[in-house]
Amino acid sequence: MKILGLLASYRRQGNSEVFLKEALRGAEEEGAEVEIIRLTNYHIRSCTGCARCHTGQNPCHLKDDFNGLLQRVYSYDAIILGSPVYYISAPAVLKLFMDRLVCEGYPIPLYGKPGALIMTYGNRGFHSYAFTLPNSLFLKWGMKVVDRALIHSASPGDAMMDEMNQARCLEMGKAVARAATTGKVTYLGEPGICPVCNDSIIRILKDRKTVICPTCGIRGHLTVVNGEIKVLFTEEEAKHGRYSAEQWLQHHTYHVELGREWFMVNKDDRKARRAGYQKYLAPKVQEAE
Repeated sequence: MKILGLLASYRRQGNSEVFLKEALRGAEEEGAEVEIIRLTNYHIRSCTGCARCHTGQNPCHLKDDFNGLLQRVYSYDAIILGSPVYYISAPAVLKLFMDRLVCEGYPIPLYGKPGALIMTYGNRGFHSYAFTLPNSLFLKWGMKVVDRALIHSASPGDAMMDEMNQARCLEMGKAVARAATTGKVTYLGEPGICPVCNDSIIRILKDRKTVICPTCGIRGHLTVVNGEIKVLFTEEEAKHGRYSAEQWLQHHTYHVELGREWFMVNKDDRKARRAGYQKYLAPKVQEAE
């Protein structure tokens, strides 16, 4: 059993890394083989939106470390993600990695495997979207989240002094290892409003009656009971979220496939129109004196 600690932090021995290592220590105590991959050690280019992967040209044609890194990540039985929070969300390196995942084929080798999330933040109130990217990543991969932790660590080295949250992460790692061994995943973290991603972010739709989880895409109805805000999501709605197999099929059939057909129908017209945009505000080459 191999468990990966996926780290999205530039700082060496930073708070995210310390708590992640405590989780991996716990997994190791349960008999797991553990390892850390630091995303910042790899050269990952930005997705260019070329759409070649939509035509079946996989893996991604860009020349960097991404394809090899992805295959390596696929080889693990569970993943624990550790990341700081920058400007209320995960840092850019995680988004950079996730953008390239558009080239993935299906089924994804990580489907059904357990995972956990550790997010550290420095300023209270500046962590609103801490789990948005990590949740989307694990949901896209079809992984099952065992636990999530959002930990206040304001200064460098705070995690090394925080024995309470060290113990919390140690137990998280043990739970992930047990889930990887038994195949039984029970969510142990703090429950949120959304029954799928367990986050508490909601978006109010135009009818001012319906709300949606921005991450999962499931819709519900907002109510206030005894002064407490609640959202009713039906079990049926929860089954058909953005990352369900049904929605992925619809996305591919009605967006990817139809978009490709539409592109090919007027490909020549697009080419002619593109020339005008290439000329507009193009840098002028100075003539030699």
